[in-house]
Amino acid sequence: MRPHTPSLKSLRAFEAAARHLSFTRAAEELFVTPGAISQQVAALEAHLGLRLFERVRQRLKITDAGRNYLAPLKQSLDRIEMATVDLLAHGGDTDELRIGVLPSLAALWLIPKLPEFSRLHPDIRLNLTTLNLNFAAAERSPDLAGGFINIGLFYGDGHWPNLKAELLLAETLVPVISPALLWDGWNPHQSPFDHFPLLQHSTRPNSWAEWFVHNQMPARRPKGASFEHFHMVIAAAIAGLGVAIVPRLFVLRELESGLLKELPGEALHSRRAYYLVSDPSVSQDAPVRTFRSWLLETAGK
Repeated sequence: MRPHTPSLKSLRAFEAAARHLSFTRAAEELFVTPGAISQQVAALEAHLGLRLFERVRQRLKITDAGRNYLAPLKQSLDRIEMATVDLLAHGGDTDELRIGVLPSLAALWLIPKLPEFSRLHPDIRLNLTTLNLNFAAAERSPDLAGGFINIGLFYGDGHWPNLKAELLLAETLVPVISPALLWDGWNPHQSPFDHFPLLQHSTRPNSWAEWFVHNQMPARRPKGASFEHFHMVIAAAIAGLGVAIVPRLFVLRELESGLLKELPGEALHSRRAYYLVSDPSVSQDAPVRTFRSWLLETAGK
């Protein structure tokens, strides 16, 4: 029994109204009338003894209490939705392994290696998700709360409260460019770092500055496009948008095939690395143990 928990109907009404800041749009989403949304929100406010919305000049404004309530409520409703979808799709398969992984690490390193795991362990069904589905907390630390993720692959310093972290992959950053840019009228007497735009990873804004310092070269201010994920930065470099600084482990195939060329300079060893993270309470579960052993062995090859 949960005596303080409001009805699911009122919580859904509030969450939709808070996202849209509109009773009308919330009603359209939930296929009810605006009056029904208003009644459910009023009932919720009465239950909590707090105002969640204010009306300012006929516009809906969320209160501080409502804003603080919205974030964890939205996460909870998202998890209910995803758990239900998964149950309907897979019938509650107990051998499913839910893996949280950074998008570029998944696309460029992990997924190409998964056929081997599936061949060795066909009884374990993998379910990969990324930061967009609540794998990371607001401060971008791994979030394994609630059992939504069994195991995670994350980038950082390896120190996260209440989580077991094991070093998976070190990271070295290298500058790469499409050879087509070098063939297309570039003056070889001019540095490519001066001639071409420097592409950026939006959450690693200091990478270029650190690389230039490490190589004892004059700093250049990056003037190229910015991208959220490394797989986007790499695609931009291949397309000829400029010079990119990326983890070498993500571009091994492109360097080997000639799609990209590594520019001269000493690779920058990142202060952080990629870690395998898990909740100690589930670290002995059979699927977790199996995947952990395979992944650490694969990373060491």
